[in-house]
Amino acid sequence: MQKTIKVDKQHVEKRIIDWKKRVSDLYSTIELWLTGSDYYIKRGSKLKMYEELMSEFNVRATNIETADIYKDNKIVLALKPKGLWMVGANGRIDLLSTKGNYMLVDFAEQFESPYWKLFNGDKKNGVEFTKRSFFQLLNK
Repeated sequence: MQKTIKVDKQHVEKRIIDWKKRVSDLYSTIELWLTGSDYYIKRGSKLKMYEELMSEFNVRATNIETADIYKDNKIVLALKPKGLWMVGANGRIDLLSTKGNYMLVDFAEQFESPYWKLFNGDKKNGVEFTKRSFFQLLNK
């Protein structure tokens, strides 16, 4: 039986805090994966986050971190959080590169440990986001 969740200003604020933590934790995981490789990650500029529910419940706009993956001092992949409130998901991060664009989508329930899946442009055939799938993407 699905539990009903009361969506109010406090709930929206709590989800934003959780989203920022999940994104930051993901960047930390990637940083660990890249240790000892030819790649490195730098947390980049911040993006403004102001989504529909934030407006509806009068929650101020906030900033969320981006990150860039470098090889030979050149950006090879940019990670840009796209949005928290996505139909059927718990947030999305766009992965942008000269070789193509991809998406990371979190399929975990609210406030649960993230379950990231990696998608190419088709949104249908996602694979679990692991160190292996990440390096396959980087080495395309």
